[in-house]
Amino acid sequence: MKTTLIATATAIPLFSGAAFAQAPIQAPIVVLPDAVQGAAPSYLFAGRIDDLDIYGADGEEIGEIEDVLLNLDGTVAAVAVEVGGFLGIGDKDVLVDWSALEITREGDDIRVMAPTLTREVLEGAAAVDLDKLGLGSD
Repeated sequence: MKTTLIATATAIPLFSGAAFAQAPIQAPIVVLPDAVQGAAPSYLFAGRIDDLDIYGADGEEIGEIEDVLLNLDGTVAAVAVEVGGFLGIGDKDVLVDWSALEITREGDDIRVMAPTLTREVLEGAAAVDLDKLGLGSD
């Protein structure tokens, strides 16, 4: 009995380390390709497009990106666009489908085009309250 008890007491420390040891968690690492001068960007930081003007079908400024709305899977659901008003008075926010926008690069500048939209279309769209969606200012 003593032999069994000693063997069991010795075996517990030997196996407990192996049984409770966890393999290190490996985070998925992303390596992005280098940007090509003169080419449209392949990727953007969402904060980089915040407050950029959007240019419509006629080449005129039609609104400003207020925020980006993401689906839980990480895809872009929509872009909140501020339209109308003057110096922040009388403006409203509308949601625009990401696919309606074209992002291009002009030198080091990013330009956002919405070739199928006009100021009138955005001003006629239903306003959305970003605070109610949880997208409003902090």
